[in-house]
Amino acid sequence: MADDGATEEAATAMPWIVVVGASAGGLEALQRYFEAITPPTQAAFVIIQHLAPDHRSMMPELLSRHCCLPVHQAEAGEGLLADRVYLMPPGVLMTLEREQLAFAPRPRHGVSLPIDQFLSTLDAALAPRTLAVILSGSGSDGSQGARVLRDSGGYVMAQQPDTARFDSMPRNAIAATRIDAVLPPTELADRTLRITRGECGRLGDGGLIDAPSTRPALQRLFDTLRGHCGIDFSHYKLPTMMRRIERRMAALALASMSDYADRVQGSIEECEALRQELLIPVTSFFRDATAWEALSDALRQLLRQRADNAPLRIWSAGCATGEEAYTLAMLALEACQAEQRWPGIKVFASDVDTRSLAQAGSGSYPAGAGDGLSAPRLAQHFVRQDERITVRPELRQMVLFARHNLMEDAPFTRMDLVVCRNTLIYFQADAQEHVMRRLQYALNPGGLLMLGSSESLGALQPDFQVVDGLHKLYRLMRPVLITQTLREFGPRQAPAGPRGLPPRLRGSGERTARVGSGATAVDLAQQALMQAYVPVSLLITAQRQLLHAWGPAERFLRVSGGQPNLDAIRLLPPRLGAVVGNAVQRALRERQPCTAPPLWMELDGRELRVRVVARPLPASEEGQGCVLASIETLPDDDGPRAHERPLDSAELDRLAGLERELSDTRLTLQGSIEELEAANEELQAANEELMSSNEELQSTNEELQSVNEELYTVNAEYNAKLDLVNALNADLEGMSQATGIATLFVDPALALVRFTPEAQPLFRLRREDVGRHIGDFNCQIDYPELVGDLTRALAGESLIERELMGPQGQRHLARVVGYAEGGARRRAVLSLVDVSRLHDARRLQRLIDSLPQHIAVLDRLGTITQVNRAWRAFAQANAACDAEGRPLEAHTEIGVNYLGVVARSTTPDAGQVLLQLQQLLAGQRDRVELIYPCDAPDEPRWFALQALPLDGAAHGEGSGAVVSHLDITRWYRPSPASAAALDADSGPDRP
Repeated sequence: MADDGATEEAATAMPWIVVVGASAGGLEALQRYFEAITPPTQAAFVIIQHLAPDHRSMMPELLSRHCCLPVHQAEAGEGLLADRVYLMPPGVLMTLEREQLAFAPRPRHGVSLPIDQFLSTLDAALAPRTLAVILSGSGSDGSQGARVLRDSGGYVMAQQPDTARFDSMPRNAIAATRIDAVLPPTELADRTLRITRGECGRLGDGGLIDAPSTRPALQRLFDTLRGHCGIDFSHYKLPTMMRRIERRMAALALASMSDYADRVQGSIEECEALRQELLIPVTSFFRDATAWEALSDALRQLLRQRADNAPLRIWSAGCATGEEAYTLAMLALEACQAEQRWPGIKVFASDVDTRSLAQAGSGSYPAGAGDGLSAPRLAQHFVRQDERITVRPELRQMVLFARHNLMEDAPFTRMDLVVCRNTLIYFQADAQEHVMRRLQYALNPGGLLMLGSSESLGALQPDFQVVDGLHKLYRLMRPVLITQTLREFGPRQAPAGPRGLPPRLRGSGERTARVGSGATAVDLAQQALMQAYVPVSLLITAQRQLLHAWGPAERFLRVSGGQPNLDAIRLLPPRLGAVVGNAVQRALRERQPCTAPPLWMELDGRELRVRVVARPLPASEEGQGCVLASIETLPDDDGPRAHERPLDSAELDRLAGLERELSDTRLTLQGSIEELEAANEELQAANEELMSSNEELQSTNEELQSVNEELYTVNAEYNAKLDLVNALNADLEGMSQATGIATLFVDPALALVRFTPEAQPLFRLRREDVGRHIGDFNCQIDYPELVGDLTRALAGESLIERELMGPQGQRHLARVVGYAEGGARRRAVLSLVDVSRLHDARRLQRLIDSLPQHIAVLDRLGTITQVNRAWRAFAQANAACDAEGRPLEAHTEIGVNYLGVVARSTTPDAGQVLLQLQQLLAGQRDRVELIYPCDAPDEPRWFALQALPLDGAAHGEGSGAVVSHLDITRWYRPSPASAAALDADSGPDRP
């Protein structure tokens, strides 16, 4: 299905345009609104605010944190794309010209109304797809533009005033025109998505079609159309349906959708006219030439990857009158010619409209249809006959036309290319996904899918690869399983209908099965029964307005000359009208049925005896204050009931007289009102002088108000930025406290800006010292180059480091770094790191290196972490050698587990030594002492081993140990018995 004219066709080529106007207090409303906006939206969002002309707006950064759509500042000449947010830049007035954004300089003086400017200059063709949302702000900007947009068929919504920080703009918009919705920002976002996704619409100047009174009539229209042509229009976008239905109602001069539904049910001709209104095809040969060039390149690449004997299968879904299908056939032939590959080509063209298919099958078009064809293509594939062109048989035989419903019929299969352009845009969001699943199922793996410029893959995005994003050309990468397709999207299974509509509006399969000639006959029979047996009944409001009539009401109702009036009492004959009016008033007052006495009246030249029965409707949303008045015709021989007395002529004349007196009273009252209005005009004339004097003051006030709104917007942005700065300052403060390093920050004048608590004792600082020169402080560290180093860092030197002496002999590492504050200004930071422990560790190492003992420090697992020079020299001197006599790496160096070395020793007492060392490391012993032999190749040697725990090891904490070996050969002489025992068990490995 396509649009029915160039104007509306151009409008549907663009996404929906959502114009969001905000001013003072609008930042919070915008954030809440866009937090609820989720893609796909099928809309482009344009935000217009009151901004100071010389202020750089921070709105893109502030709004991006609350919006999942890309947000950027609009640029002149930029086109609008779906799922994008465009911000009006400061200092300009923005409009939309030829579907592109245009800027004009903002006037330096006078009142600036950018929201009115944008909405009032919008192209009327785009108005039906434009939605204005007026959010918080002071003043009246947006009210005039909202009225113009509403009169052109657009949608207008406003923020609920009691939720706005400044409610002037929403209130003025509500007062200026009919508003489609007045809701809080989050609910406005939800209603926006329902409208742009086609789940909600409006009929004429009425409210959105959520209204309960519209649903039954709309359902009857859908049911009748489905019975007539087999198409379920409940899946189509409701705004488009509403505009088309409204055209037919205007042509028939019907104001009620219920009356129009009655007309469609009772007239085959009107049902067919509505079907044609909803299914008017608009297409052409090679429509959007650049898109076809992109498709041609993709087809040629596809042909290169195919086997020679594999046929090329193409499906044109929604082909309308066939121009697109023949375009595909010509494009495929040209691709085959370019690649010199000639597989069989078959184009399957389908549409739901049989009349369009009949024209497509004939292949005959007006001569003007060939304007989109080049001269060679026209000569090769068409024959000109008088004022028409006809497709040649060779091309016609390549295309197979068939009626096919994308929503209900099983899709074609094994397709290499599927083209479905400008068809999905007429379906609602869930129906679009349903059709997309079917198109995916139709494609071969690696097949191509081409959509219209305003269509997207939606939830199927991960299953396709983008070939040409600009022209919506994709390649299938993940085919759908046939079992999944039959289960979820089988034939005749319609997806869920739009939200907010009752189940019947979504298209019921049971209802569809019964729709047809039988259902029409039942409806006609019901109408015949009502005409034959139901008495004339009038539905009358408390204000005497006629809402509906049943039965042969034309017998009693009369229309007088002059302006039409639906006053039910005046439409009836005088005597009957007086009785009906009296009965209606009694029924409304007593809230119970009221029966008037029978009366005789003359109707069409004959006497007629009637009785009026008035029944008040039960109190409900729809029947509040309405009465059903029935005019029952009585037989002539039916005498009055016991409790009834027929009205005589005098009573009837009196009632008619009272009605006349009431009418005269109304006329007199109207005259009095006119006199009061004339007197009021004189007062107004006197007031005009005061008003003219006030206009100048009001104009000045409006300029001040506009400036105030700009300042408020700037202030809101600065507040948001200040919150970020405060958060960063808090992070910096926390980080400086967590490091525990003395740190000073100075500005370009060497004035103190910030310092950490650790720096206070080193410089004797107080909080009041911030802002003083760094040279004014008495530094406890010997640092005479302090001012000079800071000056060098401020001048641009990258890093300065010094090692300094503290007041109690501590050692500090000073690091001075300069950094940019913004622009050309620089600051410097000084950090003082206490490295005394590092110096103590070095001193300890020098101390143990001076000792003759072999010393090693073990951790709690027995791994060597530190050794002295004597240990290392002994280990290297006694290292084992390989077969060639080269020394191997010492096995008692740092990182080696000493317990493992002892465990591998073959000395008899090695096991006892290992056990004692383990107990020592576990905190179960306070020392280990042992004398053991360790002979050299040329002499016997004796060593004394002593192991002591580190701090905490003796208390069961096991934090490590210190092991020392001392050569005692010179002063130790073993007893003869022990020496003999050792000689008997001597071996090469000893601890």
